Amino acid sequence: MRKIPFFTIIAIVFLAGGYYFLHNSSSPVDVSFNFLVTQKNDDNSISGNIEGAGNKKIKLDLDESQWDSVKVGNRYSVEARFYDKHKLSNKEKKTLEGPFWSNETNTGILANDVEVTMIDTSVN
Repeated sequence: MRKIPFFTIIAIVFLAGGYYFLHNSSSPVDVSFNFLVTQKNDDNSISGNIEGAGNKKIKLDLDESQWDSVKVGNRYSVEARFYDKHKLSNKEKKTLEGPFWSNETNTGILANDVEVTMIDTSVN
């Protein structure tokens, strides 16, 4: 009986691991939108509505300097990033209204942790 070379087994393991990682890793999604702040929370987060996303309330976590510069009632241009790990259920998708949600990847904002990369406080 012929022996299988040790390096062949290692190569197969690495190829299988790379394939698994490639297909099961989450990809980053960058999204930008206009956001109307309706509430500043004590935990350095803001709540409000995205223009074009109906009346769905969204909560975004900010760093302290961003949070200090935001005022309730103003509109801001926001750039955010999230990793598309979790999907929104079909039941929740059916309740969403507005053109913002027509892009399937935008629904990830509701199901994943969102990192605000930029909030433009000069836009009102």
